[in-house]
Amino acid sequence: MQWLACPTEAPPMSATDRPQRSGAEILADLIAAWDIGPVFHVPGEGILEVLEALASRHPDLPLVTARQEGGMAFMASGAARARGRASVCLAARAPGALNTCLALHTAMTDAVPLVMVIGQAALRHFERESFLDTDLHRVFAPLAKWVALVQAAARLPEMLSRAVHAAQTGRHGPAVLILPEDVATERVAVADLPAPHLPLPAAAASDITAVAARLAAARRPLLLAGGGDWSREDCDALQGVAARLGLPVATAYRRRDLFDNEDPGFAGEIGIGIDPALGQRMRDADLILAIGIRLGELNTIGGGFHGFSLINAPRPHQMLIHVHADAAELNRVFQADLAIQAAPGPFLAALAMVETRADPAWADWTAAARRDRVAWTVPRACPGPVDLPAILGWLRSTLADDTMITVGAGAYALWAQRYLPQRRPKTLFGPKSGAMGYGLPAAIGAAVACPSRRVVALAGDGCFMMNGEELATAVQLRLPIVTIVFNNSAYGAIRLTQLRQFGRAVGTDLARTDFAAYARALGAHGERVTDTEGFAPAFIRAWAAEGPALIDLVVPTEATRPA
Repeated sequence: MQWLACPTEAPPMSATDRPQRSGAEILADLIAAWDIGPVFHVPGEGILEVLEALASRHPDLPLVTARQEGGMAFMASGAARARGRASVCLAARAPGALNTCLALHTAMTDAVPLVMVIGQAALRHFERESFLDTDLHRVFAPLAKWVALVQAAARLPEMLSRAVHAAQTGRHGPAVLILPEDVATERVAVADLPAPHLPLPAAAASDITAVAARLAAARRPLLLAGGGDWSREDCDALQGVAARLGLPVATAYRRRDLFDNEDPGFAGEIGIGIDPALGQRMRDADLILAIGIRLGELNTIGGGFHGFSLINAPRPHQMLIHVHADAAELNRVFQADLAIQAAPGPFLAALAMVETRADPAWADWTAAARRDRVAWTVPRACPGPVDLPAILGWLRSTLADDTMITVGAGAYALWAQRYLPQRRPKTLFGPKSGAMGYGLPAAIGAAVACPSRRVVALAGDGCFMMNGEELATAVQLRLPIVTIVFNNSAYGAIRLTQLRQFGRAVGTDLARTDFAAYARALGAHGERVTDTEGFAPAFIRAWAAEGPALIDLVVPTEATRPA
């Protein structure tokens, strides 16, 4: 990971020669110098000093005003995933901060590095029930990797460095800094620190030798790739190692952009909506090489949403080699035959140097895995006048390979999961936490962070309305995002669960909403599509619009998920 070091002065100034800055100015200077913008916020008590410092000292740094703090933190998550480094958001005192809880939980679940700075009452008024005050440590401790109170402006360089380190080492995740009002205004003379050097743990030579030996003895190996700390170079290395060894590769849930889905070694995506044939292949494997992936319930789901059914807990029936950058993730649920603390990049680089070749016996196994994947993605009948496999097939042939796709939670997402393959790294952003309302704000964050790339956000009607107000943010920023709303008038995933468990659905019907009109009311381009033939021309118009556009794709409730 490359970071921009803080510029140095020559000769260095003594403490008495340095100009005094407020805590807010110190924080603003560090954010700019370490290149951890854009900065996302909803203005409010406790962060006004930081906003002023950013605007006055670093006017070129993108400062994005969201409509709600939950959407704001999802935007920061999208930006972090697009750039591959920590992003920053600012939350005002208790009401604003508390609105971010779901997004923080999602960042923790998805291993997304972000730093949230929360305004707080002055230190001199602690424990006096100040206005908009709450115990932020107790609130955010379960939702973040690290939570800290900044008690002096002079310690801000140290504390921000620790926050960035916590967010981007081991299993990535959010860090929270609590900034009291009097610390933000306190003026001190203090030197900045360079951005922290972030270590990448590497496997010992003996571990690599042991991996090679176990691979050589395997007859039905399967490589699983997942986690949030993969660079583009890491993904290239994965592609190369898998091709040289002839290994079939499956990706974790919502991580199918780690491996080219059109590669002959790609076997599919595990988790919710897994191809039953891939699930059986996991059961039949005699060795699983799991790299970067967190092995919990979600990534071991078999048919009928039964977790821990593809790999037995705590002792797998397959030989398990688990590679993860965070030692705490190893042997956490499943006892591995080999547990190796290493980041994906260094591990794959070391494995690539080993004189291990593909076993001819693997060829049929890998080819069968690919045939299963291809068969799973053959279009099937779709109820109603909108043929979703055909529409997603058209998108696949139309969109550039580096187009970023964001998606929220819901059964509608399974259509894209099956029929919209990813070809490049960092092109798919979706929550594993089941958080609705993620797709649009994450698309805004990705678009701001990577303005040269296009973004398409996918949402169900229930999912979209969780953070639909952020379309106004996209309008204000004139972001060329296209949002496609799968409008089936239901909380579709929950409806299917109720039907399966109880034989009927209760409380999941939604009023049919004209989202194209909603988009136009906010100043975006709006299209309403009710049949297959209408989609392509509507998308072309939306793609060409100046600023954000929304396509209201009206589908019957029966088309909630693929057959």
